[in-house]
Amino acid sequence: MPKLVLIDGSSYLYRAFHALPPLTASDGTPTGALFGIVNMLKSSLKENAEYIAFVLDAPGPTFRDALYPDYKANRAAMPDDLRAQVEPMIAIVQALGLPVIRVSGVEADDVIGTYALQAAKDGVDVVISTGDKDFAQLVGPHITLTNTMTGSVTDEKRVPEKFGVRPDQIIDFLALMGDAVDNVKGVEKCGPKTAAKWLAEYGTLETVIANAEKFTGKIGENLRTALPILPLNRTLVTIKTDVPLEQDYTQLLQLPPHQDDLSALYSRFGFKQALKELQSAAASPSSAPKAASSTESDAPPVLLPEAKPGEYTAVLDWATFDAMLATLNAAELVCFDTETDSLDPMQANLVGLSFAVEPGAAWYI
Repeated sequence: MPKLVLIDGSSYLYRAFHALPPLTASDGTPTGALFGIVNMLKSSLKENAEYIAFVLDAPGPTFRDALYPDYKANRAAMPDDLRAQVEPMIAIVQALGLPVIRVSGVEADDVIGTYALQAAKDGVDVVISTGDKDFAQLVGPHITLTNTMTGSVTDEKRVPEKFGVRPDQIIDFLALMGDAVDNVKGVEKCGPKTAAKWLAEYGTLETVIANAEKFTGKIGENLRTALPILPLNRTLVTIKTDVPLEQDYTQLLQLPPHQDDLSALYSRFGFKQALKELQSAAASPSSAPKAASSTESDAPPVLLPEAKPGEYTAVLDWATFDAMLATLNAAELVCFDTETDSLDPMQANLVGLSFAVEPGAAWYI
C-alpha cells in the first residue's frame, strides 16, 4: 500500500526543546530544539513514504479559542530561546524538500486529522509521527502513531493496552479527564483509570451523563457538577477532520533536497554529524534522490573511536541506541554520568544519562 507520513512539527518542536540541554551554535544561537528536530526527521524519512508533510500550528487564534476563551490560557508564552528556533526549523525542513503545512483558524492536529482520514479512506497507510496522546482517537485499520523519541508504535491493539479504552472512546475519555495542558477542565479527581472504568461500563460519554445520578460518593458529586461542561469538553478535544485544504494528500510530495541550503544551515548551527551524512550522500554516485533527501546513510549516526574532540550524539532513536550499546559492550572502560534536577540525592529526579568511551566523544540519553 502507498504510505502517507504526517509529522506533528509543533509537538516535536516543544518536546525537543524541553528534552534536550540548551545547546547553542558557536555564535550563541540556541539550537537544542533544532538538533532534536533534525534527528527526529531522520526517523520519519526512513519510512520512504510516497507522501509526507511537516505540519505546524499557524499563528493566531483558532475556532477553539472562540468556543472557550480560556483554552490554553494557562500556557506560558513561548520562551525566547524556542521562538528563535522556529524560522530556522522551517528553513531546514523546506531545504530537506518536505512540504510545510500551516492553516489559520485550526490547530496542526486538525490538519493532520483531515489528511489522515482522507488518505485512509483511499486505502493509504497513514503514519502520524507525534508524541500527542490526542491522536489516539484517529487510530484505525490504516492509521497508526509513531513516536520517534521513544520508538513506540500505537495501533488499534495498542490503544486499549495503553489507555484502557478503544480508539473510538478516546474522545469521551479525554472529555471526562480534561486536559491540563490545554486548560480543559474535566471531572475533578477523574483520572485515566476512573474514566476508563466508566466507559467500560457505560460505553459512551452520553450514557455516562444520562446515568450521572447513579454515581455515588464524592466522585459522583464531581461528575454531576461537571455535567454542564462535558459537551464543550468533547468538542474541544475532538480533532477536526473536515478542514478545507488547498491541496489533497496526493500533492504532499517530497522534493529533492536543496543541498547548498542544507549544507549552509547545518554548518551555521554546528550540526557536524548531519553535515557529514549530507556530504557523504551527495558524494555517493549510487545515492537515489529519496535516500539523499533523508540526510541519513545506511549506518546509524555513531561516534566511533576516530571521532574528534567535542563531538556528541543525542540518542533519539533505537538505531542509535543499539549502536551505542554495541560500542559500550566492546569497550574496556566506560565513563558514565547522570544529569538530575537537584544536587540532593534523596530528592533528585533523573533527567538524562551520558556515556563515553574516550575523551571528547559521548552519547546523551
